[in-house]
Amino acid sequence: MENDTARMRSFLIKFAYYALIIAIAYCAFKFVVPFFMPFVLAFLLAFLLKSPINWLSARLHLPRGAVAVLMLILFYAVAVTLAVLLGTRLAVAGADAFKALPDFYAASLEPALRRVEAALSELFSRFNPQAQGMLDTTGQSLTQALGSAVSSGSSAALAAMTGAASHVPGFFVKLLLMIVASFFFAVDYYKVASFLANLLPPQGKSMLFRIKQGGVDAVLKFARAYAVLLSITFAEVAVGLALLGVKNAPLIALVTAVVDILPVLGTGTVLIPWAAYELFAGRWFLGFGLLALYGVVTVVRQSLEPRIVGREIGLYPLATLICMFAGAQLFGFWGMFGLPIGMVIFIQLRREERAKAVAAAPDKPAPPSEKTPAARP
Repeated sequence: MENDTARMRSFLIKFAYYALIIAIAYCAFKFVVPFFMPFVLAFLLAFLLKSPINWLSARLHLPRGAVAVLMLILFYAVAVTLAVLLGTRLAVAGADAFKALPDFYAASLEPALRRVEAALSELFSRFNPQAQGMLDTTGQSLTQALGSAVSSGSSAALAAMTGAASHVPGFFVKLLLMIVASFFFAVDYYKVASFLANLLPPQGKSMLFRIKQGGVDAVLKFARAYAVLLSITFAEVAVGLALLGVKNAPLIALVTAVVDILPVLGTGTVLIPWAAYELFAGRWFLGFGLLALYGVVTVVRQSLEPRIVGREIGLYPLATLICMFAGAQLFGFWGMFGLPIGMVIFIQLRREERAKAVAAAPDKPAPPSEKTPAARP
């Protein structure tokens, strides 16, 4: 009875301990980390550039601080150049597309809707002539509503793009803070890391380094798993578009595969509107082919993602799927990746604790096997 009570007390203590850790981690990632996001990103950038800086410093026989400054200047120069070029082109292309949306509707979508309405009207007139008038009225109302929606949607999108400009000053202030902090972190990385580590007790410091090692390993495995998924999606879409006779199939497949990695978007962002347009335009083969391709890609992705990710990071596929869903619900996009990684780190820490407990326990004689005959006196 006393042993059962002690076990129950130990279980409750451990449960409360881990529940407290989970609650603290949730509050930190939900409230603290977003508040200090510029400094968090700066420290992560310094951590990622740590190995290249050390390698160049040893290779060129230069002070580490000077190499860190030069490396960050080169990094930001390349990043700003790419961001300006891509951002300008995307903004101009998006604005032109939204401006041209009403004309595109009037020239392409509305005639296609008229053809569909005429076909349905002819079909209904054969079976129920009285329903033809109702169908004509409904079709006209639907066409007018869709045209109004396209016009208002185009105006709303342009207004949203204009309103987003109001957030640019705050964004640049945070970006400037991140850039300045990254130079301090990169130059004095080991001093900052040692200072932060010394704030923890010895046991917490040891756990921090174990978490860092397990986290880096899990992130690399996660990246490898999603590289495999991206390759599979690219191959599926490229082959499917080639069979449908689409030009530039590899380029479109690459864009679709990159979009498919993002859970909020997925391949449906590219294939479903494209298929709807082809169906409205009367190109039935291509429209239904794109819908079939979307179905195949979605089924393969949903069935392979938990298996591939779980195999790489060492989680059971069902546990991986639950962690990804719970992470996306709790923390959004990044939680879908962060919660499985956190679960892997937690499992690794538990295994290490059990291994240490087994190694520290005194050796116990193994019980006699049932198949081994008892020794005779």
